[in-house]
Amino acid sequence: MRIIERKSLPTEEPYILTGLPDIGLVGTIASLHIIRQLNMEEMAYVESDELPPVVVLHKGHLKMPIRIYGHDRIYIVTSEIAISPNVMPLLAKNIVDYAMSKNAKAIIMLGGLAVPNRLEIEKPKVYAVATLDEILEQAKNIGIEPLDEGFVVGIHALILRECSFRRVPALLLLAQCHVQYPDPGAAASIIEALNKFLNLNIDVEPLLKEAESLRLKLRELMRRTTATLSRIQKSHEYEAPPMMYI
Repeated sequence: MRIIERKSLPTEEPYILTGLPDIGLVGTIASLHIIRQLNMEEMAYVESDELPPVVVLHKGHLKMPIRIYGHDRIYIVTSEIAISPNVMPLLAKNIVDYAMSKNAKAIIMLGGLAVPNRLEIEKPKVYAVATLDEILEQAKNIGIEPLDEGFVVGIHALILRECSFRRVPALLLLAQCHVQYPDPGAAASIIEALNKFLNLNIDVEPLLKEAESLRLKLRELMRRTTATLSRIQKSHEYEAPPMMYI
């Protein structure tokens, strides 16, 4: 596996965001909205024999399914395919390698935290997990609560572990979400938290307005992602109380 770079931002110490398919597709929905709102350019893509033989068509143009976009001081990694467990370790390592090659200020992962009573929650809460105390303090200072107990599994666990080994600042933001359905509301909450953390001004109203159409468009990716999560027993863990498993 390798990351093929097409362009590079001139900025020093950028932030590397990841919005990969996970519980509730929170990261995927958030990343696609951020890319659109900031008019981000494609910077790189992931190439690997381990990935399924798939290319994506957008307005007649061929795209690789896992891509990196950039704008100003932010790169964001997104995927239009479910990430299989055998690909996760390589992808995690490549993302951290890429971040280090850019002298990134931090890696920020966007994900979901399934809660059984999501239908009763009007505005999903966002929690934080970090590799370093300093970055966790930054999150706490803007009102994001740390997740004190539990397990992290899947791609986020692998990125956190790799960052911990290499002393790379990394922050995982988790919004309360549905277990088996795409959750644009949770994605909106996580973008609002990111706005505060990075001093951005990304409007979430368009995202909330198209919530229903997004749920329909992303059904197949959600189905495949749920199947993948089941293979690593993640969906079962997510059914536990929210302060126990992530």
